[in-house]
Amino acid sequence: MIKLIASQGVIKDTKLNYETLGNICTQIFRSGFGKDLKLKCIIHKSRTADLSCIEKISRGKYKISLDTKGDTDKKYYIGTILHELRHAIQDEIFKFRVIAKFSTYNAYYNSLEEKDARKQERLTTEVMKIYDNYEKAQEKFVKFNLKELG
Repeated sequence: MIKLIASQGVIKDTKLNYETLGNICTQIFRSGFGKDLKLKCIIHKSRTADLSCIEKISRGKYKISLDTKGDTDKKYYIGTILHELRHAIQDEIFKFRVIAKFSTYNAYYNSLEEKDARKQERLTTEVMKIYDNYEKAQEKFVKFNLKELG
């Protein structure tokens, strides 16, 4: 299970339901990897504009610093979270230790871990569609009063 726990500031800025997003990611990655991923990601605002990153706290537990400043939207937030989750997957599944020390931007951009993480961003559109449809279904559930008989 992938648990995404966002700070109040991140929730306010992004307007995303992180429980829903975590459930969607859990299902996609469970199906893709054929096993459960146990990841707990605490999401805080990044203190540096235009920079999001992830750091390992302990086994299975990570802190994501999410850039919420500037011209950002739902697609950006979900794509960035997918990118940072891939770094956690690199560590947890592939035992690939990420060391983010690069001498140039090109070295960083062309590094194996960044190329790999950008591949996962390609899921952004599909995850957004699932997320939006799930949220619409929840609204209709309430609107049609499906909690009660009749």
